[in-house]
Amino acid sequence: MMKRQRRLTMLLTAGCLGVAAATVWLTHRSSADEPGITSDPAADARTIIHAKDGSEMIVIPATQFVRGTNESHPDLPDKPLGDKPLRPYEVLLTRADAAWRHADERPQRTVSLSSFAIDKYEVTNAQYRRFLDDVAANGDERYRHPDQPSDKDHTPRYWRQYNPLLAHANYRRIVPFHQYTFSDDDKPVVGVDWFDAYAYAKWAGKRLPTEAEWELAARGTDGRRWPWGNDWQWGLCNTGGEKKGLDVSATGREKDGYIYAAPVGSYPAGNSPFGCADMAGNVSEWCADWYQNDYYQRAPQHDPPGPATGDARVIRGGSSQRAANSVRCAKRAFYEPEFRNFTLGFRCAKDQ
Repeated sequence: MMKRQRRLTMLLTAGCLGVAAATVWLTHRSSADEPGITSDPAADARTIIHAKDGSEMIVIPATQFVRGTNESHPDLPDKPLGDKPLRPYEVLLTRADAAWRHADERPQRTVSLSSFAIDKYEVTNAQYRRFLDDVAANGDERYRHPDQPSDKDHTPRYWRQYNPLLAHANYRRIVPFHQYTFSDDDKPVVGVDWFDAYAYAKWAGKRLPTEAEWELAARGTDGRRWPWGNDWQWGLCNTGGEKKGLDVSATGREKDGYIYAAPVGSYPAGNSPFGCADMAGNVSEWCADWYQNDYYQRAPQHDPPGPATGDARVIRGGSSQRAANSVRCAKRAFYEPEFRNFTLGFRCAKDQ
């Protein structure tokens, strides 16, 4: 009985489904234990500058890589619950089962991709302002997606007055952010939906990366958990917002320096094998693909394009608000295309 109560308490109180346990579990294996290709994945990569938006891009040569996962969350029960009547705590276990199995990341397999280029950094507020200037002068007809809502405004949500209480001095003193937290030039643009990201990419002469391209750029060819390897280390990326950071005035402790998005490239030691920055944490990133939880089961093994239709678009990378398990390179997530949030931005790609 005590064991069941302990399990239920853990489920109800761990907002990130066993964050502490996940962090410990995800540190015990070495790179040598991982499947996949072991050669240097960055040997033939090169850097270019994309003139339209001044972005630094990494050219990734055609290659194969290990996509997906064969691991499960440590809180996954050892045995299936079966078809028997469920006790209250078992109902919670059942609801968490697919997430704990990382079901949408399976099966793990080797996928091949054609050469492409991807932004080294997330698109910044400064870059996005140039896009908005063009839209203000010339409209967005050349860049808009056919399904974009007719009354669409590409201004990021947090560049506006998004909280009326911020106008009051007493309220401003107690909130852990200020009017520039989400709009500083060197920070990634956030509060943009999928249609904003699509339009910016087209304006810049680029596109959004496919989900497969994003994962290769993040983890290289050897199936590693995080961009830097298989062992979790604090300070290599911006995750798990706590109480105190360089961007806020609240008291407390923040292990990686920022509660919200950090300036792009703030964690170079956590770059991917190809040199891409902030692929774990900082802000989640829109991808081109529709999301379907069983897509990996039928996806082609060469240049998978994503499902033809869907209700939500893929996001990758996790954010400053996520725990270690949620910023793994293989972690999949999704939002409706119209969704905007202070944790959500993007980077671009293009064909080579």
